[in-house]
Amino acid sequence: MAPRFSEIENEFIDLVNLSEFFIYKGKRFDINGAYKPRPSQGECKTDVFIQTKQGCDFKISIKKTNADFVENKMSYERAKQIFGNDVNSILEKSIKSIESSFESHPLICFEKHKRTEEKTIILGWKFELLNRISGEKSGELLLSDAQKINIYAGTELDLNKKNAFVNGEVVANSGVAEYVLVIDTADEPLQVYIDRLELVEDFAVKQRMYFACKALNYRSLKDKWDGDRPLAVHVKWELENDILTGSLVYDTPLQVKGNFVAHSVRDILNKLNINSNNFNDLRNFYRGNSFPN
Repeated sequence: MAPRFSEIENEFIDLVNLSEFFIYKGKRFDINGAYKPRPSQGECKTDVFIQTKQGCDFKISIKKTNADFVENKMSYERAKQIFGNDVNSILEKSIKSIESSFESHPLICFEKHKRTEEKTIILGWKFELLNRISGEKSGELLLSDAQKINIYAGTELDLNKKNAFVNGEVVANSGVAEYVLVIDTADEPLQVYIDRLELVEDFAVKQRMYFACKALNYRSLKDKWDGDRPLAVHVKWELENDILTGSLVYDTPLQVKGNFVAHSVRDILNKLNINSNNFNDLRNFYRGNSFPN
């Protein structure tokens, strides 16, 4: 069985601490110690912090070979950790690139439609990060080179993550990675891995990241939905003069959650005296995209 990521980190830290020195770009560096930086909360981008007697620190982000960049059930807080201060513009720009797919999607399914069961109302779409395209509501994150570098280096992280604890003391910018090391094991001499170090800016600009949006539905047959998930795009359901409309909201990605929209849907159905038994009567009030039309 391949070692887990944390095991690789620990193996590499042990390897460094068992070594006296290494050569980087023709210069010898004597090792003081290697440590795992610890922010006061959350995670930083540096996985291994090497202190040298020459006063030059090596802040390394460890990546497994062919590792998937996968993040399920993305929250706004987690997105901000990954994307930094550009989080809103990155999410909005990327999501809008597949806007036509959202606009053509039926917001109410009176009958079963593809994988969606009958008598459902869509609340919105969750957001996932992937290493490949997955489904029709999927695309490549639209990132500048600077944004990619920020994501992999952590230059836009909160101060408590940038200034992490190293060996019990807070070290400024210890959580901001400067190098990337792609490894699956640490069973060779240290110099082998030092020779593989890549500057984070060189590594980052070559990477491609993808996203997928997955539907969150209110299922009237069970009066349920799959949890209070943050929504990349949510539906604003409104009832006015007994006319039901649903409009898509793109400009608050991951800041509105499933429970908020679902309770709004429930309130509207209660006002109209609609339930799973007479769900098809909703056709008399709804003005919008549905299946079947």
